[in-house]
Amino acid sequence: MSIATPARYTSRLYEKTIPQLGVGLLYNPSLELYLDSHPACCDYVEIIPDMFWSDLGNGHHERFEEIDSWMAVLHKIAAHYPLTAHNISYSLGSAGSFDMDYLRKMEEWHRRYSFVWHSDHLSFVKVHDNEQQEHNAGMAVPVPYDYEVLDMIGNRINTICSNIRAPFLVENNVYFIDLPDQELTETGFLNELSKDTSCGLLLDIHNVYCNAVNHGFDARDFITALDLEKVIEIHIAGGNEMAGMYTDSHAGPCPEAVWELLVYTLPLVPNLCGITFEFHESYFHLLQFEGINRELNRAKTLWNQYHT
Repeated sequence: MSIATPARYTSRLYEKTIPQLGVGLLYNPSLELYLDSHPACCDYVEIIPDMFWSDLGNGHHERFEEIDSWMAVLHKIAAHYPLTAHNISYSLGSAGSFDMDYLRKMEEWHRRYSFVWHSDHLSFVKVHDNEQQEHNAGMAVPVPYDYEVLDMIGNRINTICSNIRAPFLVENNVYFIDLPDQELTETGFLNELSKDTSCGLLLDIHNVYCNAVNHGFDARDFITALDLEKVIEIHIAGGNEMAGMYTDSHAGPCPEAVWELLVYTLPLVPNLCGITFEFHESYFHLLQFEGINRELNRAKTLWNQYHT
């Protein structure tokens, strides 16, 4: 697939031309042999940097211990594909201190791997006790959509973008409890955030679908309420039901409703640079190589229809 005309990403801090990469795949451990045997399967690979090291925690001189076997795989991938980074530990919404050690580690990795863009979620995973000791919540916890949190997250995004010159994107989150008396909607919060800071948006269509199923709203209304000119990347995935809730489990192929939402969205996002398919390695048996090919090829067909 040929790379289309680069999109123009404009921020308060700088201007950055982002290449329209095409269709990508979020790396997980089940994909090493697949990528070896299907080198033309995708246009880029997205990685979760946190998977490639052990974080020994605050106070350790050498806090991040890179895992040799994982790094060998990463070097092989980096030699063949453009890379993007999908972080899970900036923890933008943590009420405690912002993790500058983590930011410095990501600065180092951007120098090494030249990520085309990087991203994290509108959520938090790190919580702090009264002594500011850090603990991991074990999941991406949604933030309250109010102006105080907006200011805090905006300052953190500006700090990230002042230190790392690659475009930074914020992803809409999944939530299972709707917090009462919020000052903004999720779309209003994301729009304010992308207007007031230098971030773009990562629109996870499966997250929108998941929340729409669980909370009874129209997914198309959510999408059209966003400032869609700020959408740089789209995620697609599958899920399943658990205890009466539909979960964002990345369980194999995308539901047909997610493909329908993708078709609805693609004509509306003029600056889109990539569609990323993600699945969890524990569901590889539902896909196998043939199933991964099918999901990627369907996404490529839609990309070619709307963005070449």
